[in-house]
Amino acid sequence: MSNYIIPTLLCAAITLQATTSQEKSIETLLQEVTLLKEKIASLQQTQNKNSEAIDELFDTTDDVEANMLKDKIKFGLDFKTYLDNFSKTYADGQSIKSSNIWSNKLMLNMKADITKNMNFYGRLSMYKYWGSSTIHPYTYYDNMQGRVPAGSSLYVERAYINWFFNTNSSLPMALTIGRQPSSDGPSNQFKDNTVRKGTYSALLYDGAADGLVFTANLSQLLHTPQTFLRVGYSKGFGYSETSNNVGNAFVGASNNDIEDTNVLGIFLDTPFFGIDNSLVQLSYSKMLDIVANPLENNSSSNTNIGTLDLYGAMLEATNFKNTNLDFFLQLGYSVAHPNGNSYLNYGGLLNSNGETSNKEGYSLWIGERYGFGEQQHFKIGLEYNHGSQNWINLTQGSFDVYNKLSTRGDAYETYFMYVINRYSNIRLGYIYIDYDYSGSGWFVGESQKIESSMQNAGANVSSLESLYLKMSLHF
Repeated sequence: MSNYIIPTLLCAAITLQATTSQEKSIETLLQEVTLLKEKIASLQQTQNKNSEAIDELFDTTDDVEANMLKDKIKFGLDFKTYLDNFSKTYADGQSIKSSNIWSNKLMLNMKADITKNMNFYGRLSMYKYWGSSTIHPYTYYDNMQGRVPAGSSLYVERAYINWFFNTNSSLPMALTIGRQPSSDGPSNQFKDNTVRKGTYSALLYDGAADGLVFTANLSQLLHTPQTFLRVGYSKGFGYSETSNNVGNAFVGASNNDIEDTNVLGIFLDTPFFGIDNSLVQLSYSKMLDIVANPLENNSSSNTNIGTLDLYGAMLEATNFKNTNLDFFLQLGYSVAHPNGNSYLNYGGLLNSNGETSNKEGYSLWIGERYGFGEQQHFKIGLEYNHGSQNWINLTQGSFDVYNKLSTRGDAYETYFMYVINRYSNIRLGYIYIDYDYSGSGWFVGESQKIESSMQNAGANVSSLESLYLKMSLHF
């Protein structure tokens, strides 16, 4: 029997050893699988960290680029939504109404402090009617770009550099070069409920302009704060032509008989003695070699029609004597010097064909705004302007499509304003314009008394009404 036990025990021992070895192999395999899973998980975790690091690197790069841009250029915006209702009556009695006209105006303002003695300002503008890409017929005039409806396109309305020098003396100076701050000037800020936004009187000039201006700060020299003398040069109209024989564009008139239009001006700004927050501006500017039609580069009928002298005097005050009353008074005087040239059958500079007599005109613009209560959430304003038969100014780039301040006749405006906060307001207003003479705002042709018996009575507007609602954001 023992002979059977020993082999049996040996078989059992061998079987147990094999089973144990097999269990150890399975256990080892499970451990290896577990380690492999841990390594895979570790690799995935490492890959995720690497991806996060890469994403973070790109995010950081984007942030750095964005911060560099923000550090270099500071952005602001103006946004306006308008609802207009127009009614026009012609000299022959015909009346046309245009109601429920909505529009948006967007202005992206830019500022960059380049050095202690140099900075940059810019403005990109879009002005369009709702649901329409309709372009104002005079959009292509340089001074009107960005100032009149032109679809959803962005225009460079302002882009200029201020360079300050001689700053440590009693006569600091500055040079401003580029597309000038020549639009939305005083006293438009009262109606817009903003600070002064332009350099020059809005009665004399309103629109975009390329040029350079030299400014001398006379404050220390005259012991009068905020006193500046400015001398400026601008290119009113210049021809550009591309030749097929030359690979680039060059400046030069297609018609050698036509000269570019140049504008020279001098302006003095100073406070009115004894009145805080006041401004007096005296100015003279001269427009040389006025071109009859700046859009016709290659027309043999186009020509220079003369020169224009423009004089201005302005007084305005904000919060007069702490009474919550703002007011302004502006005077303009124009002298047109025709040279006898005529454009087609339209005539010359404020003259009929071939005439050379000087034409003098004048204009008056007055207004006031009163704020109610300590917070002045409610404001009411009144404006009136009158222009004589031969009054002419440079406001063709005015933001309002009827160019109120060029009126040869009488214009009345009243408005009620609700100030939502320091950045936004709503204005409800009414404008009535009574035209006494034809051609308001235009250089070409003789101005005539508007009456039913006049030639082309059906093409000359005798009166215009506008009821509007406007919401503005300035930030």
